[in-house]
Amino acid sequence: MASKYTVEYIARGATQNSIRVAQWLLQIPGATSYIGCVGKDKYGEEMAKNSRKDGVNVYYYEDETTPTGTCAVCVVGSERSLIANLSAGNCYKSEHLKRPENWALGTDF
Repeated sequence: MASKYTVEYIARGATQNSIRVAQWLLQIPGATSYIGCVGKDKYGEEMAKNSRKDGVNVYYYEDETTPTGTCAVCVVGSERSLIANLSAGNCYKSEHLKRPENWALGTDF
């Protein structure tokens, strides 16, 4: 799709969308954080870059063997169609959450 059409990369997913909205409402840079799983690839880098641009702190677990999940969205007028591939989104490891630096997120408030 990206080779044939102009695409826009946006960090999405139900929970990331909620965090992005909370961040927008708070209007305090870095007031929100998100933990999830991405692949160690260009899409994971793009997702982190776009989340940080929106003011969200991201602490992704990077799966070395599974690509970052993607979702193609085709918008025509007011209609849209989505095709999702969760990939690394299914590979989060609880050990990542147990890291002291991740467990401590949000305790400054």
